[in-house]
Amino acid sequence: MRYTSLFYPMHLALLAVGENFFPMAWWTPVSKSPFRFLLAVDRQNYSLGLLRELGEAALCFLPWEERAWVVRAGYLTGRKGSKAARLGVELRPACKLERTRVPAKALAVFELKTQEWPTDGDHALFLGEVIHAEGSPEARRRPILFLGLRNFATIGETWRFGR
Repeated sequence: MRYTSLFYPMHLALLAVGENFFPMAWWTPVSKSPFRFLLAVDRQNYSLGLLRELGEAALCFLPWEERAWVVRAGYLTGRKGSKAARLGVELRPACKLERTRVPAKALAVFELKTQEWPTDGDHALFLGEVIHAEGSPEARRRPILFLGLRNFATIGETWRFGR
């Protein structure tokens, strides 16, 4: 079966690994107790090696206003130097992770201890156990939504179901 992106939009996150980071839409929560996420990382991504080496990462959520550098980070490689320096992004140490730094402007951060889940395909799967979570309700108000093919959106209208 040929891939199709008819299931988009996806909430775009930024995965920070060590001093590197990249935008990621292929993530999902898979357990509340213990609290875990499943991450799909392209096998050609520089951060894949860092993730395997460090066994830690932070899933970060930035506001819509930061979308330009978040998306641009996916078109730069960390192999050739610091993305943060090239993009003018301030990083701060993660709270519980030893070697990972996160964007200072992140509205929500989930710090993860990771382990690879053996599988085939063009993406490697990692199970991330949340060891620290922090953030603001603002993280839900103006998310960066990935529509596919370089298209992005945010929430323009909200609705709450009432019984």
